[in-house]
Amino acid sequence: MEVSILLIRANRNDVDRAALDAYGVESIVDPYLSITKVDNPVGIARLREALIAPGNKWLVATSTNALSFFQAELGPGALEQIIQSQPDLKFAAIGAQTEQQLRDVGAVNVLRASEADSHSLATVIAETEPCPVVIPSSSIAMKSLSRTLQSHGFDLVEEVIYSTETVSHFPSSVKQIAEGQISGILLRSPSAVRAFVDFNGVVDIPVFCAGRTTAAQAGMLKLNVSAVSADPSPETVALTISEYLKAHGS
Repeated sequence: MEVSILLIRANRNDVDRAALDAYGVESIVDPYLSITKVDNPVGIARLREALIAPGNKWLVATSTNALSFFQAELGPGALEQIIQSQPDLKFAAIGAQTEQQLRDVGAVNVLRASEADSHSLATVIAETEPCPVVIPSSSIAMKSLSRTLQSHGFDLVEEVIYSTETVSHFPSSVKQIAEGQISGILLRSPSAVRAFVDFNGVVDIPVFCAGRTTAAQAGMLKLNVSAVSADPSPETVALTISEYLKAHGS
């Protein structure tokens, strides 16, 4: 049987597919999650006011979606203008992709933890002098970042700007998994883990996780965690999957 890796996140599956293609690994895209904008104009205004207030502050990008939705809500070029006008604004990113997003809008000296998860990012920010921290976030964002920073005296300005939900239709890949047509699953978030189990139950199929937090959730739900990527970049994830498949004769 030809190897096929299932990609189920809400968007950006194309970058994972391209990375897997580079290693000769086939993939199937079938989103189990959907993301939508949250109508929160008061929250957007609060985030913006915190960014343009005088003094030191952080802008933290916890996901590519969070920063993308925030940019869209501020309007074309607005985030770039804020960054240019705020010399005391500092930046932190949860991974390489979010770091690049921040750099693309003019950020410099972006802080990034060695491990791409909220706990690690909170730990490195907490080593700095307490000041306001601006966080555009998801409706299901994990609270470890906020709790850690608040416990160290940071003032959190956090607003939900997008929602992540399980898709309302039944994914076609559920039948393919049951019939043994899928070789493995790439899971990129705890919400993806839960959505996968909601539709498929606990099936004995290799699961590849893009980070430790996702792997921990998958382990709690008794999935077969076969490999965990050292970081969530598409290139590293694809390499991790490719090396596993080669080692196991797939």
